[in-house]
Amino acid sequence: MNDPSVASMPEPTRSSVRAQLLDTLRRYASEGSGDPLSVGWLFLRVCHTLAQEGVIPSGPDRDQADEFERLEYACHTDGFPDFAVSPEVADYVWQLIWELYLQGILAPTPGSRKVSSKTHAESDLIPIAFLVDLDRVTLTHYGVSILSDTTNRIQVHDRDGYLGNFQNADPPPDAEMMRYLGECVSVFRGGHFLATVVLLGIASERLIEVLAESLRDALGDPTGKEWFDKRYRNKRDISARFKALSAKLMGEYGDELNREKLKDAFNGVVTLTFEQIRNARNDIAHPSGREFTWNEVSGLLHNFVQYFIYTNRIIAFLRSKQKNG
Repeated sequence: MNDPSVASMPEPTRSSVRAQLLDTLRRYASEGSGDPLSVGWLFLRVCHTLAQEGVIPSGPDRDQADEFERLEYACHTDGFPDFAVSPEVADYVWQLIWELYLQGILAPTPGSRKVSSKTHAESDLIPIAFLVDLDRVTLTHYGVSILSDTTNRIQVHDRDGYLGNFQNADPPPDAEMMRYLGECVSVFRGGHFLATVVLLGIASERLIEVLAESLRDALGDPTGKEWFDKRYRNKRDISARFKALSAKLMGEYGDELNREKLKDAFNGVVTLTFEQIRNARNDIAHPSGREFTWNEVSGLLHNFVQYFIYTNRIIAFLRSKQKNG
């Protein structure tokens, strides 16, 4: 989101708002009626539940969250009424609804009106249905399949949903990595695949840097610092740094990582994904005319999640294994 007020909203609130919107639509999809859904009703239902759960206040001069249900959407003439909800929450709900249009989850309903036909008398009105009614929405077949999915598959086109794969990690993800990853997903949705690959490459490098710093700290001073300064950080490119990191990590902790079932994960998922992203970024840095498809870049984003999960487990492992120089 580019709106400053939305960007400053606490992440738990953002997650709760988004989860409630999707849950409301999921329940609606389970009814299977297929009838158009009032956007105003959708907004009120989401805010009503959030107020009941104490995520947002129920609005000025309203002691009970049930007051949301007494509001009549038809009584408002504003295009996007906020129903006394705080502006940042209201804006975020409307933006999320619009994103669901763009993602193909929701579709506007056909509207209709009557116009005079030149071939008929002026009083003879013919109904047509090519207009779009943005006050009502329908769930697309794709939307129903997504909302009904129970496999928790990664939706790379859904920015907040994608980033949610990282936000509850333990240890928490590096803020700098998340900053680049957030921009990466945003430009991907805009179809800017070269920029997506570049930003994903930077996020990947930062993830490896955090892993190297964790190894340095685990080895202790002076051993860890000496390795980091003289064997790792002085390497010119990330490929050489990764090789130095891999050799030291396996040399010091290979047996223990094997017992933790992390050695194969590092040699497989982590190494392969790192190389995939690095090579793709190099193709851009050294122009070769390569074009990227949506599926290729989507695959890199998808693989980055598992790449992060295993790397983060190794980071957690290293933080629990401190050595005395």
